[in-house]
Amino acid sequence: MIWGFVDYENLGSLKGIAFKQYQKLFIFCGPKNPNINLGDATVGEFLKIEVIKLKSTGSNNLDFHIAYYLGKFSETAAADIQFHVISRDHGFDGLVSHIKKTGRACQRTAPANGEKKTGFSACADLAVERLRHTDGRTRPRKEKPLINWIASQCHSKDSLVDGKTILAELVSAGLIQNENSVIKYKLKP
Repeated sequence: MIWGFVDYENLGSLKGIAFKQYQKLFIFCGPKNPNINLGDATVGEFLKIEVIKLKSTGSNNLDFHIAYYLGKFSETAAADIQFHVISRDHGFDGLVSHIKKTGRACQRTAPANGEKKTGFSACADLAVERLRHTDGRTRPRKEKPLINWIASQCHSKDSLVDGKTILAELVSAGLIQNENSVIKYKLKP
């Protein structure tokens, strides 16, 4: 049996998730996700779906809740149940590795058809993905805060990330406009 823990805030939809392989799906979503997009879901004979809708916001709030449930179920679920953390967020990799060391089969996976091949560096891809899921009113509007934000978001991928280089990559791609240190976004949802 496999149980899936879906980071809906990171994915934006359930499109591409192989529902037939799961017996249970725990879908974690926040206040910025009023609806859940099932995509072209094909469900097997039985699938229990539990939606965990969080009311509070905050940096990594949803990730902490997923970690809580992984720990809780790691202690209570039968030993033969495998866990899949369904997210593109590589920040889960350390937790997945730790759970494996306890003897539980666990892996982080992402929907196959949801990965976008952009030609950007991994950090630029991550920054774009997170900016798209950030309310436009709360995105950094000045160059220096955006550079710091990019560095903090990409730290899990590369501890030596240079936010200024990533910003230049996004500016040259036409996704961000930087005029006299004032930032304008040209991201499409």
